Amino acid sequence: MARKRGRGVADVARYTSASSRPPSFGDNNSDDDSIASGTSFFLISLVVFLAIVFGAVNFGTKNIEANLEGRAHATLLAAGFTDVAVEAEGATVHLSGSISTEQSEATAFEAVSRLTGVNDVEGKLWPVFLGELDEIVVTGDAIVIEWDESSITVEGTVAAEERRVFITDALSGDFLTVDVEKLTILEGLEEEPGWLGSTLGLVISLKPTLVEGKMIVDPNGKLLVVAGEVEGKDVRNELNAKVIEVGDQLGYDVNPAIRVLVVGPTEEDIEELQVDLDALIEGKVVEFETKSFELTPKGVALLDEILFAIRKAPEVRLRIAGHTDSRGSDEENQQLSEDRANAVLVYLVSAGEPRDRFDVVGYGETDPADTNDTKEGRARNRRIVFIALEGA
Repeated sequence: MARKRGRGVADVARYTSASSRPPSFGDNNSDDDSIASGTSFFLISLVVFLAIVFGAVNFGTKNIEANLEGRAHATLLAAGFTDVAVEAEGATVHLSGSISTEQSEATAFEAVSRLTGVNDVEGKLWPVFLGELDEIVVTGDAIVIEWDESSITVEGTVAAEERRVFITDALSGDFLTVDVEKLTILEGLEEEPGWLGSTLGLVISLKPTLVEGKMIVDPNGKLLVVAGEVEGKDVRNELNAKVIEVGDQLGYDVNPAIRVLVVGPTEEDIEELQVDLDALIEGKVVEFETKSFELTPKGVALLDEILFAIRKAPEVRLRIAGHTDSRGSDEENQQLSEDRANAVLVYLVSAGEPRDRFDVVGYGETDPADTNDTKEGRARNRRIVFIALEGA
């Protein structure tokens, strides 16, 4: 075996001798090849390194978001919110899905906003009655009416062609277009008198204020639902009262689902409030007892001034940010900053402000406003910061 291998090496040497190689273009080719090879190796190594760094950063971010999503989902499940999807984008958590009519969207948002690492909670949760109403429509017994400023559509089942004509005539005076194409006739259907005229009259009375709305009437199930959005709680309460009144007259169960349209503040409102808050806080701190999150009388007095300012801009949301100096461990300072920010939140809510207006976060010692090497600097670092936020 060794001799056979030796002959193979000799053959290779013979076929790759100088006489059989292609002509050279110069004596420095080997040096050029070496330089090119080194440059290529460097470039390839750089690309690989950058790819590894990018992958590590991306992987880390995804892990943080996945952890936040998992904790938020577990918190919602523990609170009874079983049909809410969670998606994290950085420190912002987006919620979507449905809740039962006994549950509150604000409660779900509040539960998630309390989690460490959450800066903002966004999204929309819809009451499950919408899904149930879809099932009613499928039965063919319900009347579904949807309208906007100029047009209205009516679909469902009625007993005779005369009912279709009655609906068209009743609504044509208040709407430019009345669409009854999906209103089908079921021969032999028994209808109680009065319900159709009462519900159409309700639509006409709601339309000037509830410009876009939806009504579902189920004569067999004796259910009346009206949904839509208006500006202002007083208007909402007035319209829902009308729905309840008609439902009581008919002997129907009623779901008055007219809600208040949430309108965000203007940039001018946000900027003006921030200027006012900065002026109030300048040179002052919301004071707490030493190594505690209990407010001192001076701290309460300053919060009362802040309350007066924020009540002038009720649509502007606020972030309450807690900070500490560097004394103590990182973990203790982080917890203390969160506790103090939450103590401020409790005081403002107890004074009548809505909980969902505030976003609470603790930064510990990570964002000092001054040096921690002096007593005065540390005092300025132990602070509560109020930040006016965009969005409703």
